[in-house]
Amino acid sequence: MNKQYSKPIASGQRGATIVELAIILPLLVILLFGFIELGRALYQTNTLTKAVTVGARYLARAPGAVTTDCEEGLEWPANKAQAKTLVVYASDDDTGPPILPGLDAGAITFAVAPVSAGSGSGAVTACVITVQASSEFAAIFGDSIVPMLNLGPIELNAAVEERYIGD
Repeated sequence: MNKQYSKPIASGQRGATIVELAIILPLLVILLFGFIELGRALYQTNTLTKAVTVGARYLARAPGAVTTDCEEGLEWPANKAQAKTLVVYASDDDTGPPILPGLDAGAITFAVAPVSAGSGSGAVTACVITVQASSEFAAIFGDSIVPMLNLGPIELNAAVEERYIGD
């Protein structure tokens, strides 16, 4: 039978692998959780943008929300309240949790303004509705993506413009 002999490990190298792991492991864990938090931030930004788009589309198609002079119409307050509910809760009623942890109706703004395209007698004026919303990013490990860097809270913003179609 063949016996294989291994060289004895030098006494100065015992435990070197554990020390290397102890040095590298915290960096790998921080990198892993950083990627997870970045993915969550992108997901929350995408969710906020989609919600603002839904609210803007609702207002752009709401009858009586905007007058022919691109001013707020008689139905503007009721339609604006319904659009806020759509943005915050993604439903027709304001029950249940908001779609994002830090999102509330006070952080949503609406505006309507005329926009001219072209020049001369062929100029076309359209009413454009702008919806903007902001929400604080809800990180898993506190206010910052990387707590050791103390970057502070991150603000997510979304803005959408829609041409008023109305009646």
